[in-house]
Amino acid sequence: MSISLEAVAVKYLATKKLSSGTCKEYRATVTKWIAWGKGVDVDQIERTHIREFLDWVHEKAAEDGGSNSGRTANKARENLRAILSWAWEQDYVEKLPRFPKPKPQRDVAGRHYLTKADLNALYFATYELKRPRGWKQPFTVGHYWRAALVVFFNYAVDTGTVFKSAGFHEPILWRHVSWRPEPPNGQGRDSRYGWLYYRRVKTQKQFYRPMNRAVQVHLKSLRPDEPQPDQPVFHCGSSRPNEQFQRLCSLADVKPKQDIETGEDKLWVLKDLRKTSATYYDEHMPESSIEILGHSVGGVTYRHYAHRDPLAFKAITSLPQPTAFNGLVHGFDGECPCCRRRFRQA
Repeated sequence: MSISLEAVAVKYLATKKLSSGTCKEYRATVTKWIAWGKGVDVDQIERTHIREFLDWVHEKAAEDGGSNSGRTANKARENLRAILSWAWEQDYVEKLPRFPKPKPQRDVAGRHYLTKADLNALYFATYELKRPRGWKQPFTVGHYWRAALVVFFNYAVDTGTVFKSAGFHEPILWRHVSWRPEPPNGQGRDSRYGWLYYRRVKTQKQFYRPMNRAVQVHLKSLRPDEPQPDQPVFHCGSSRPNEQFQRLCSLADVKPKQDIETGEDKLWVLKDLRKTSATYYDEHMPESSIEILGHSVGGVTYRHYAHRDPLAFKAITSLPQPTAFNGLVHGFDGECPCCRRRFRQA
């Protein structure tokens, strides 16, 4: 039975839990396929059809004045490949067609991650954060930001997972922190430093992650004498975490990132810490960032039969930490771990 690419794409988006922006990109690719006018049914798509379609997308983007037509064509290629891979898994097609190579494109992201020197500077700059107006928490705002930086770096979490800045966010609460070595979900090996539970903001996917030494020490430094289970672990000191983070970047003298295409300076945001974490995880243990970030992966065998939890466990417990993060581990709270100079706030 023949079925159009548009119908398969509708079924694919209904099955997957994708963000609204990602769904919009897939629909745009399907719209281009229809506008191309030479599309065939899914079970008849061959390599020649895909190559001609991507050539058309590339030429159309160039005619419309696009500055990076190769990237536009490659994005359509990725979306088309994901849809056809799913159609093959669902037996809509007997054989997955071979895809042509990606088009040459210009990287427009620039430096999309913070170096470890930047992370050290941000950590030290937390001691200079001023006390917010009406601050009633038991610790300084810098205490919370230091622990937040460690959590961002080790788990690549979303901003709303740490600082609740919207009503639908579910931040990390004290009941989400387990100091026992046994995994809370009963699966996997024991973690000597305990476990951390959280949900992804976009997909609501649940994660039970082991804590390493740096994470455990920083969370214990925030633990009140009688923690309430439903009390959030982190406090930003502002209703706008990104503004506070940019203030921290200014104190740390971290230069803004630069857009290669426009040459404009762009301020760092907390989402860049997620990209930073992915960069260092891939450098430390290849392919571990896919599981750490919670991204969906292709392939039936990899998704359903490969047990990826041990990879994430090993990556988290062995990830090399920035020097500043180990200061509190060795008992150097409020002073530089290398020269032992006291910080201003401390």
